[in-house]
Amino acid sequence: MSRESNQEASAVPDDSAPVTTSGASRLDAATTYAPQADARTQLRDYFEQLVEVIAQHPEPVMARDEAHWRLLELVDELSRDALSAPRIQSRWLRLAPLLHEVRPDIPVPALTDLLNRAVGTP
Repeated sequence: MSRESNQEASAVPDDSAPVTTSGASRLDAATTYAPQADARTQLRDYFEQLVEVIAQHPEPVMARDEAHWRLLELVDELSRDALSAPRIQSRWLRLAPLLHEVRPDIPVPALTDLLNRAVGTP
């Protein structure tokens, strides 16, 4: 085997290595493209679980604390009878980078899609 072939082979990730996550990063693929009402419920339930995951984060950093209270705000906003799409999206835009910093395994793009579906925006 040539040197280049060895380098290419070693650059391929080992898919058999165990991946440890809290399970919070998994979204059910069937509900990612759910109707608006189902997407809202799915998103709210996911965020409620995520509140606990963030609260249990081992490092007491400012980003974790801010992500936690912004997440609580968003859960509250999603619980209202009348949704305000601009307000929810604004809260999400401030929360998403914090979530990614605190928990890089959280699927921010999938959550953004689900949030857009939940509030009825493209």
